[in-house]
Amino acid sequence: MIALFKMNDLYEDKIKKLLLDLGYQTASFYSINSILDQIMNPMVIITPAIFQKELEGLSFPIIPIPITIGDIRKSIKVLFEIPEQREYSFITSNEEIEWLRKEYAEHVANDQIQISFLTEKQSPTIKQNHVYLAPIWMKGLLSNPLIKNLHFIMPSFTSVIPFLQLAGSLTNLIEEMFKERYQVDAIVNSTHDGVVAIDRAGKIRLVNDHAKMILGVDEDMKGRNITEFIPQSDMLRILKAGKMERGDIATVGGRQIVINRSPVIVKGKIVGAVSNFKEITDIQKVELQLRKKLHQNGLEAKYRLSDVIGETQEIIEAKELARKFAETESTVLITGESGTGKELFAQGIHSASHRSLGPFVAVNCAVLPENLLESEIFGYEKGTFTGALKEGKPGLFELAHGGTLFLDEIGEIPLRIQALLLRVLQERTIRRVGGERIIPVDVRIITATNRNLEEEVDEKQFRSDLYYRLNVLALELPPLRERLADIPKLVETFLYEFNEKRKNKIITVEKELIGLFQKYDWPGNIRELRNTIERMVVLEESNSLRLQGAKFLSEKIRRKKLSGEATNKQSIKNKEKELILTTLEKFENNKKLAAQSLGIDRSTLWRKIKEYNI
Repeated sequence: MIALFKMNDLYEDKIKKLLLDLGYQTASFYSINSILDQIMNPMVIITPAIFQKELEGLSFPIIPIPITIGDIRKSIKVLFEIPEQREYSFITSNEEIEWLRKEYAEHVANDQIQISFLTEKQSPTIKQNHVYLAPIWMKGLLSNPLIKNLHFIMPSFTSVIPFLQLAGSLTNLIEEMFKERYQVDAIVNSTHDGVVAIDRAGKIRLVNDHAKMILGVDEDMKGRNITEFIPQSDMLRILKAGKMERGDIATVGGRQIVINRSPVIVKGKIVGAVSNFKEITDIQKVELQLRKKLHQNGLEAKYRLSDVIGETQEIIEAKELARKFAETESTVLITGESGTGKELFAQGIHSASHRSLGPFVAVNCAVLPENLLESEIFGYEKGTFTGALKEGKPGLFELAHGGTLFLDEIGEIPLRIQALLLRVLQERTIRRVGGERIIPVDVRIITATNRNLEEEVDEKQFRSDLYYRLNVLALELPPLRERLADIPKLVETFLYEFNEKRKNKIITVEKELIGLFQKYDWPGNIRELRNTIERMVVLEESNSLRLQGAKFLSEKIRRKKLSGEATNKQSIKNKEKELILTTLEKFENNKKLAAQSLGIDRSTLWRKIKEYNI
């Protein structure tokens, strides 16, 4: 189709008749919205040059009709008997002026008619013999009250014909676009999801075979309204609201399906909608197969970063950093005190990465002796040692292939195993214990430790080259004492967990108890808090956690406070003794001079000397 956009003052009827005689389908449009309503139909658009910018962003060829210098000269000669006695200014858009100036420069030497160019926003020069000209399509657009003696001119029909010929030839290009659309249809039909696309009017423009199968339709659906097949189709709501919907569950033809719906938006206007859907049974089958494989070895991450509880700035920053790390393939070293949730963050990074569908394998390097740790990490061949499996055993690197290997307490690995681990990181291959085969592995490494590895490197207890290989991305987790404001939320989360196993649910928590929790420094961090809540829940007979049930914690805080006061008191005494010794030495044991220097009585000095056994 050839679309005429805002051509009502430019030979519109004559052009339509000519194109129809040549066998081209035509239609007239007077607003961008009217074109957007038909955007699912292929077209070539012809429009006056000034309106070309309005159509930017459309996927169809746009042919602008310009005014030429020849058109301007012819119009001047028709309007005025002696055209050379006047001055002329042609008013149009910036884009058209650029082309007119280039064309004018080619002919100005042989032309006695002098023409200048203005945009509609420029102020005109007021002269008696000055004439202003503008293209006919600017009629109604010029609002400058200073413009007098204004004439609107048209291009000659002869100069428009080449553009009509171009539009006709471009219809072949549109045919090619349709061929590409057929290819899209083939791609859409190859997916296991049902796909349906509608235009602004609700007519179906694309539908694949799987969608027809799920909907139970045998006939052709293209070109027909979606409501013929789904009377209360939610896609009509998408056309109105323009909002994406994900994971909606519905029953169609006795089948439970999960549906995603999205609007098609062009230049801020909703021009259609797309829906893709899949039977829930298909999703369940795939999920069961995947989970079955992973659960065989327990190789699955249970937690996501969204499971990390906390709203303080420290934990928010840690989660945001972890999300950024998840987008990369680099090794991550997670540091923090025991109980701060290092494995939780490791699982969260894995779940947020593109390896999330792969295995997550975790090992605590501190609990295994050196020889067992080596065989666990790298695997072993059959007959390697007494008690080995007859068929051998793959190591954790092999089990983690395509996923993530989490090495907890990495600082506990012996130096010999460190050397083997470094080689794997460098070459991305492993060799089983007792084996000769080189096995390539694709594994991302995340490590964790509560030790200061830099000090370990300085003390030659940890290889520096391995440390720098592991410490590409560093994530330090804050201890609980630095995020005490998160305690109420953590308590609520743990209570929800423990209530699942308890008949008499805990409903409330005394504010005084939360206040007590926030006075404690929690050396065992979140793990200690969780154990404390569990102990209180087990012993509590009412439906409320009370301050009374935390006497053991109050006593712990009291003892620690007394211990701290005693330590401070002893420290003060040590400093006082040291000062007295220094002063006595300075005055060669002259008690009178020493007492004067210290600002105390001589009797007080004698008492201190006796107290400190000086």
